[in-house]
Amino acid sequence: MPQKMSIKIGVERCMHCGHKWIDYSGARDFCYMCGRKNISETLSLSDIRNAINSLRNEDRKYLDKYTKRAAVLKQRYKETADLYLNRAKEIYAKIQPIYYQGNVSDRVIEQLIFCFRLFSEVGLNKSAASCAYMIATGYFQRGIEKDIQAIEDLGDLIAARQWFLRLDAKEWEAATNLHIGEKSMATISTDPVLLQTMMQIALWHFYKARNYYFEKKANQLVERIQFDIEQTTKLLASYTRGLSEIEAAKIAAAGNEAQGTEIKKGLEILSNAVGYGLESFGEHIEKFGGSLSRSLQGMAGLLSASISQSAYTVGASVGKPSKAIRESYVDMSRMINACVQALPEDVVKSINELGSKVVKGSANKNVLRKVINNEPFKNLAESVVPETDRAIQNLDKLEQPSANFSESLLDTMIEEGMDSVLTQVDRKELNPVS
Repeated sequence: MPQKMSIKIGVERCMHCGHKWIDYSGARDFCYMCGRKNISETLSLSDIRNAINSLRNEDRKYLDKYTKRAAVLKQRYKETADLYLNRAKEIYAKIQPIYYQGNVSDRVIEQLIFCFRLFSEVGLNKSAASCAYMIATGYFQRGIEKDIQAIEDLGDLIAARQWFLRLDAKEWEAATNLHIGEKSMATISTDPVLLQTMMQIALWHFYKARNYYFEKKANQLVERIQFDIEQTTKLLASYTRGLSEIEAAKIAAAGNEAQGTEIKKGLEILSNAVGYGLESFGEHIEKFGGSLSRSLQGMAGLLSASISQSAYTVGASVGKPSKAIRESYVDMSRMINACVQALPEDVVKSINELGSKVVKGSANKNVLRKVINNEPFKNLAESVVPETDRAIQNLDKLEQPSANFSESLLDTMIEEGMDSVLTQVDRKELNPVS
């Protein structure tokens, strides 16, 4: 997943003119309305929800004690959710037709990811799932259209695999594994090290795909993948042998060329150093006596401790992403898992089965476009705007006790319980106990 996906999303406000917008944290350096740079901190729905939960945990009767604060948080949540929904609807309505025309550029994918995160935070998991499938198939399309000349060129297919994996789309994941293996096997390069690495990548993904289709008893596909595994193994052995021969030749050539000169220089340096060293050593012994031995021992101990400390320092500071980024990636995975669980089983199954149409040897741009225009896939995509409109209407009716809300929106907003308790508080104030 791109690192930008790990950055916080929320509402920011210009402290000068009051203009509000939704974006990644720190993405804007100034207000686009007035040009001032005095911008508030990013406030997300999660921040407000956490504040409500912490207030609830302070006291079981927290609304009796903090009625005004709870009402403020409730109103802030409603305003923020409204901004989220309208912004997501606006972006999605523009991006969807462009996507179905075959445009899967970085800009389109980034906007779909943005919509996915907005829908997920509000609790519209069905809409979030539609965005997630579009993102995954978008990465897939970009990957199968690309010629591989470096490991980085596999990035789109790897990203597609990660999304399908979290969406639990087994057929799509297996098809992606096949294409990663196929693309890696056909790498265009003259670098033996790169070719050796790509063959290893191809073998790993071929094995994953073969195991899946073996369990599905797709014998024809298993045989075809087994043939690719055998050919890739031969190529890997060839590249490994060639790389070994090249390295051996380089070492031999370098050794023969420098051997005479280096030996001569080495002997001269050694002779001079030994003579100078013996002379200096004698002088130091005469001057310092037995302290030389203690000095050498102390220096050896100090050097050993310094090396150990350096190793611990490097080990602690290298190779670990920040805690915030790690937690954000975990949150993204939870969002993807939650959105697919909100879909009916028959919809998930029908979309998953479409992955069998893009397996090895049959996938190209036209085939993939036909697949994403298939009824279950397209119906899910076209349901996003109507569902968002209903959610916005529910927000407008939030103060009405008899209003019916969608289950996913209620789960996120924690509003029903707050309304009922606030009503009880009002009744107590109107009818005090004598």
